[in-house]
Amino acid sequence: MTIPNIIRSWILLVPLIPSIFVSVFVLYHLLSNRALRKGLNNHVIILLLSSGLIEEITDVSWYVHFYRTGTLLSSTNEFCYTWVLFSAIMFSSIGIQMSWASIERHIIIFYPNLLSTMIKRCLFHYLPMAICILWPTIFYLIMLLILPCNTAFNYNQRLCGRYTCVTNTPGIPLFDSIAHYILPAFVTVFFSVALLARVLYSRYRIRGRIDWRNYKKMACQLLPISALYILLQLPPMTMYGVYSAGLPRTVAASYYSDSIFFNYWVILFTPFASLVSLPDLGTKCRNLFCFWRKRRAVQPATEMTRRNINQTVTALPVVQ
Repeated sequence: MTIPNIIRSWILLVPLIPSIFVSVFVLYHLLSNRALRKGLNNHVIILLLSSGLIEEITDVSWYVHFYRTGTLLSSTNEFCYTWVLFSAIMFSSIGIQMSWASIERHIIIFYPNLLSTMIKRCLFHYLPMAICILWPTIFYLIMLLILPCNTAFNYNQRLCGRYTCVTNTPGIPLFDSIAHYILPAFVTVFFSVALLARVLYSRYRIRGRIDWRNYKKMACQLLPISALYILLQLPPMTMYGVYSAGLPRTVAASYYSDSIFFNYWVILFTPFASLVSLPDLGTKCRNLFCFWRKRRAVQPATEMTRRNINQTVTALPVVQ
């Protein structure tokens, strides 16, 4: 049984509002602090949160309006092109960024020499992040704007029915499902779990024992993100790939419609994982809500904060 549209609108709206505020909050503190802003491990987080914020303000918000009213925000061809492009580019880009973030953490922690010079940083840091944005943009611009598409605009369907320009092209749907959704999800889960295992093994080999309390925070951040991708993204994207391979779309159609809808929860809940890992989260929250109280400056605490920031090595989310 397919979830009614009015319930879908509330399922998206309830986490959407706090997710936007949390994204702005985390981005502000990452960009306003020079040490955090310059840290290589934080660049992919800033890119990920910025992309997620754009996705929430545009695509997710337009979905909420569509599910609530049954009509588009604007019944024009221009809006249809804008919506389908933002939806396709930003959603797939965020998944690819997440997969690269899980890989880059291994480079930062275990292979720091690959980032020791500006040329190496350009090759192994800045270039991959640029590709995460440029590749989906080029691919979907070609598929949705340049190549001819006979699908008419339908103002009563989500995305105006224009994503069929991708799904109806022979061979493209299977490539789209694997390259942009299934593979990034597998990469994120595999490298996140592998990072946790490598860190625990390295600590155990050096110290001869494991104090689990030192790694509890890391586990609580990595495993839920991996679980989100396993439970919310892999099943519908696997179905998308199977449909593209020839399975009739009438098979498990209701399940596919509902499961692909919950994909947006991965984007909506990512800012909260980043918030938990924000350095000195308690202090920042107290400063935000108790800004009128006079605070005493403590120099040693500032020095320890800078030292902790310099020791932060993981890329997504930030782990102290």
